[in-house]
Amino acid sequence: METQTLPAPVTEAEKEQKLASYMTHELRAPLTSVRSALGLLEEQLATRLQPDEQQVLTLAMKNADRLAGLINDILDFSKIQAGKMSMQLETLDPLALLQEAVDSLQAWALARGVRLVRGPSAGGLPRVRGDARRITQVLTNLLSNAIKFTPAGGRVEVSARMGRAEHTGTIVFSVKDTGCGIPQQDLEKIFRCFEQSAEGRKTSNGTGLGLTLAKSMVELQGGRIWAESWKGLGSTFHFTIPIVSEDLAVPVEVYPRSPEYHGLLVDVFRRLNAVVAAFF
Repeated sequence: METQTLPAPVTEAEKEQKLASYMTHELRAPLTSVRSALGLLEEQLATRLQPDEQQVLTLAMKNADRLAGLINDILDFSKIQAGKMSMQLETLDPLALLQEAVDSLQAWALARGVRLVRGPSAGGLPRVRGDARRITQVLTNLLSNAIKFTPAGGRVEVSARMGRAEHTGTIVFSVKDTGCGIPQQDLEKIFRCFEQSAEGRKTSNGTGLGLTLAKSMVELQGGRIWAESWKGLGSTFHFTIPIVSEDLAVPVEVYPRSPEYHGLLVDVFRRLNAVVAAFF
C-alpha cells in the first residue's frame, strides 16, 4: 500500500509573507506603469512646461518613487517576519561600502545644500563578512535620514573604525549629522516598528519602517545598531558588522545571542493603504 506524506502546515508568518508578496506585486505593476508614463511626459514636455506645471509633475514623480520605496520596505519586512530573508554573506571591504553609499547620495545632498563627506576612517581596516547589498541599503537609509534632517549648510559624515569593548571583532560604521537631534527618550523606540521621534513625525511622512528594517538586516548579519543624540546638536547612528575570522589576530566570539523579531504585518498594510489613499 502506497503511503502519502502530508505537506507541512503553513505557519501564520508564512501566510502573511505570501499575502505581502501578492499585495506588493499587485501594487508594483500599475505603479511601474504610472512612473514610466510620468518619466515619458517629463522627457517630452521638458521645454514646454510652465514652472508650476513642472513642479506638479516633479511632485507626482517624487511621490511615485516614494510609494515604490514603501512597497519594497513592506516586502522586505514581510520576509523578515516569516524568516525568509536570506543574507548572501561574502568577504567585503568596509571602505568600499562607505564610498558606494556616499557616491549614490552625493547629488541629492548637494541639491539640499548639505555637505556629505567620508570621515577619517583608519586605513587598512580588516574585511567584514556580510551581505553587500543589505549593508549598502542600511548605509543609504541612515545617510538619507541624516541628509533629510540636516538643514542647508550642515554636514553629514560617514566613517568606519575597529570595534572595541563589547563590539570587539567587528567594524563600526557611523553616520553623523548636524541636524536637529533626537530626544533621549526616543533613542530606543525609533528602531521599533512604525515608531518615529517627535521631530520625525513633524517633518517626515514615512511609515517608520526604515530603521526597523535597518536593525533587522544588521542583526541578521550578526551585528548591532544604536543611536546617540542630543536634541539640537545632531545625531550619530552606529552599526556593526563582524570581521572575517581570517583577519582577526585572536579568535573572537561576536554577539553570541541571536536576536528575535516581532511585529504585525497587518499594521503594515493598514498604513500602506492610508498612504495610497492620500496619494489618490
